[in-house]
Amino acid sequence: WMRRALLVLLWCTVRLSRQMATTGWDSSKGIFVGERAAAREGFELPSPLWVFGYASLVWRPEAGWEHFESARGRIDGWSRWFAQRSMDHRGTPEAPGLVCTLLPDSALAAIGRERRRPSATVGTAYCVPEDRVDDVLASLDFREKGGYSREVATVRLEGGLAVSALVYSASAQNPNFVPELVSDDPAALDQAAAIIAASSGPSGPNSEYLFRLADALPEDAYLQ
Repeated sequence: WMRRALLVLLWCTVRLSRQMATTGWDSSKGIFVGERAAAREGFELPSPLWVFGYASLVWRPEAGWEHFESARGRIDGWSRWFAQRSMDHRGTPEAPGLVCTLLPDSALAAIGRERRRPSATVGTAYCVPEDRVDDVLASLDFREKGGYSREVATVRLEGGLAVSALVYSASAQNPNFVPELVSDDPAALDQAAAIIAASSGPSGPNSEYLFRLADALPEDAYLQ
């Protein structure tokens, strides 16, 4: 499994390097140059476009999304972690906050955090009307400019329907990632909690981000 994990890590590193070669990274601001999320060459969007929200999109979707079709959904094989520094939303370049990323189990194995059982994460899936796709993507790409990349994953909606959905994931290779916080150990949780308690940014206090998400997903033990 170690050989497989190293190959996965190498593949992810090469892919992100290609993305960053195109977009670049502004280390002074902690965001991609061009102020938009990364997308690998040849990336294909799902059609129809479903977007899976696992953090602030759960409790604070974009304006106008209240008219979109939406449903609670579960994405298997991925897990949510407070392991991404935020310098543009819930912190500043001088005092970064901490927000969530969603990582596949293969990425966890590649950084030595292999789980004993497959992961599953609950969030909210939104179906974007065809005439809104361009402006929604532009807004999301700007919102997720702090190290996130476009990915596609299968989401199972309440009722059993499975859809392909766009997911913004801050991978283990982006410069704002904090690998030691991908852990359920009390020390890692305490470290994350201390950062969140002390941080604030243009989008508001970091603690609000955590508390609103925990209120929206009371069944998630990691958030409680």
